[in-house]
Amino acid sequence: MSTMELITKIQGKEFTQFGKKILVTQMKFSLLESLFEVDEEVQRKIDPGRRTKIRNFILDSLNSGQPFHFSPFVFSARKGINTVEDGFEFVPGCKIYILDGQHRISAISSALGVLKTEKEGKEEMGQYEEAEKVRKKIDFLRGYPISMQIYLDLGKEEEKQMFTDLNTERREAHVGLIMQYDYRDKYTEWTRQVAGRLIEEMEIEQKRSRLTNQNSAITSLTIMKRCLIALFEGILSVKKGDPYPRGCDPNKVPDIAESFFRTWIQLFPKKMADRNKYVSGLSGIQIALAYTVFILVRKYSIPHQEAIKMLLILKKYCSWEHTDPLFLHMYNPETGKITNHSSVTAIQKSAKAFFLKISSERDKER
Repeated sequence: MSTMELITKIQGKEFTQFGKKILVTQMKFSLLESLFEVDEEVQRKIDPGRRTKIRNFILDSLNSGQPFHFSPFVFSARKGINTVEDGFEFVPGCKIYILDGQHRISAISSALGVLKTEKEGKEEMGQYEEAEKVRKKIDFLRGYPISMQIYLDLGKEEEKQMFTDLNTERREAHVGLIMQYDYRDKYTEWTRQVAGRLIEEMEIEQKRSRLTNQNSAITSLTIMKRCLIALFEGILSVKKGDPYPRGCDPNKVPDIAESFFRTWIQLFPKKMADRNKYVSGLSGIQIALAYTVFILVRKYSIPHQEAIKMLLILKKYCSWEHTDPLFLHMYNPETGKITNHSSVTAIQKSAKAFFLKISSERDKER
C-alpha cells in the first residue's frame, strides 16, 4: 500500500443523523494533523489560556502515567470524502474542517512541541536515558487514537449553526463528579481518602458541590478539598499547579486532615448540619477554620496537629449561631443570618476573628 493510500483512505461506519450522513471513525493524531484544516469563518479564534490548560492536563497525565480521555471530535468533510469498496477515500486535495475539538487538537500539538524541545535539551546535555523516556511520550501522543464524527454533506451555513449549537449546549463536567472520579489531582485523592475514613462519623455529600439548607450532610467532597488547600497552603482561591503542603510531609496529609475534620465533632453543636440555626454547616466557615490552622502553624511555628487542637478554644467563645458576634462582618439583620460567607474576603475576616480569640486565650495561659 502506498503512502498516498495511507493518507487518503480511512475506515469507519456511515450513519444518518437528522437526515445528514455521518462517518464515525478513528485515526492516529499524526494522520489527523495532515488531514484537517480550520475555517476561520466557522471557527472562533484559539483561546491561548484554554489551550494551555488542556496542554498542561495532557502533560501532567503523561508524567504521572495516568490515561486521559477526550470526547469524539466533530468535523465536516464538505463532500470531500467518497464511499469506496474498501472504506472511504478523500477526494484529492480535500481536507476535513473541524467543528468541535479545535482547542484539544491545538493542545496536543502544543504538548508535542514542548516534549520535542525537552527531548532536544536532554540530548544536548548527554542525558540519553531521559531523552528516550521523552521520546516514548512523543510517540504515544503521535499515535494517540482520535475518535471522531465526520459530517459528509453539510453546507457552510449548516456548519456555522452546528458550531453554535455545540458550544451553546455544552456543559462542563459537574465538579461533584470530578471529585468522585478524578485520580490525577492529589488533593482530590486525599479528600476521597479522608472522607472514606469519616463515613461512620459524619454525613458527607458525595455528588453535589453546594449544600442547601435542606441537605442533612455537614459538608461535601468539594468543600473538604477547599479546606485541605486552605489548611496546607493558605490558598483560598483556585489552586493551580502541583500540591505543596507547607511544613508537612505529603504522606501525613491524610492523617492531619482527618484530625481537622474529626475536631468538628467536638467543636460544633450537636446539630451542626442545621444551617438555619448554625453556621457550622456553611462552606465559608469550614474553610475559614482550615485557614486558621494554616495561620496558627505559620505564626507560632507549631505542628499542624497542635494547631488543630487549638481550634477547640473557640468552643468557649463561639455559639456557632448566625447571631454570634464573631460573625458580625457577615450578619444580615433583615434575614437574621450570615451572608456571603464563602468569598475570599469573608473567609479571611472569619479566620482573623478565630485567630484573635485563640491567640488571646493562648497568651492568657502563658
